Amino acid sequence: AKVEWQCDADHADDVDVHALEARNAGNGAKVTSLDQVLSTYNTKLMNPQGGALPTNPDGSFQTPGGGLVHSGDKRVQNNTESIVIDGSKLPAGVNEIPIFVTVHAAEHGAGHDAGDDAEEEAAFGDIDVCTITLSDETGKELGAYKLSDEFKEFNVVQLGSVLLGDGGWEYAAVGRGFNGNFNDVLAHFS
Repeated sequence: AKVEWQCDADHADDVDVHALEARNAGNGAKVTSLDQVLSTYNTKLMNPQGGALPTNPDGSFQTPGGGLVHSGDKRVQNNTESIVIDGSKLPAGVNEIPIFVTVHAAEHGAGHDAGDDAEEEAAFGDIDVCTITLSDETGKELGAYKLSDEFKEFNVVQLGSVLLGDGGWEYAAVGRGFNGNFNDVLAHFS
């Protein structure tokens, strides 16, 4: 499976997509180790003291077995990032890959207006156009969301999960938005 997102128009916010190598024994998907968390917040580059995942020279990073690979955080306007999920490289016992997207205020560099200092926490509605697409290895679209419209009042969305079933891996859409941060997401899956 592949997750791609693109945000167009000037904005002062950063959109990040995260995926977890989780185990679900019927009581909800859980992770037990930071190296199961594919997130820019969990890289040694972004979090030198606590990050578990090394960043490659091209900016990409991955979980230890290579089952989840992120193209790298790109804080440049009109750019696309991606996550690739390779079920054949996931550790034994991993049977669910929850996928989340978050938005937060961030510095993009020259030419971006940071907005009013008194502005509330970032939300997807603050971005003119922000879309995310999930597709399988053949390029068939599994799901697509226009985050700037469908989840405009939220700053976190669980897009869905890639689940291992009797017939192999399949995508199950969730499409649930809430307000919080990535630590709230991790607390739910710990």
